[in-house]
Amino acid sequence: MSMVAVLGITVVAAFLAVLLRKYHPEYSMAVGLITGILILALLLTQIAPVIGRLKTLLDSSSLPEEYGLVLFKALGVCLLSQLAADACRDAGENAMAEKAELAGKVFLLLLALPLFEKIAELALQLINGGIF
Repeated sequence: MSMVAVLGITVVAAFLAVLLRKYHPEYSMAVGLITGILILALLLTQIAPVIGRLKTLLDSSSLPEEYGLVLFKALGVCLLSQLAADACRDAGENAMAEKAELAGKVFLLLLALPLFEKIAELALQLINGGIF
């Protein structure tokens, strides 16, 4: 799917949402949410080669596999929290959108916590003069 097709889908969906908003605001929100999910699914199919290449690069490096897993999980958290926040904003719920973004940030911190612990352990080893 080309970029022009994705942009075309978004423009048509936005036009349809604007038309529906006057008479059926609930349908307008549904159009926005469904369009967001559809485009995310289309983009995820297009990004598969990039993810495969990143996985190959991570496998060839000397980094533990869990670092790559954290990276991919973080990417998923970012995409989903942004989709939820945008859907809330489309519905006129800015406070809920902020909460969705906050939840995404908290989950990113939770994902990164094991990495922070490893960095702290490494720093302690270096301070104590130990060699890995």
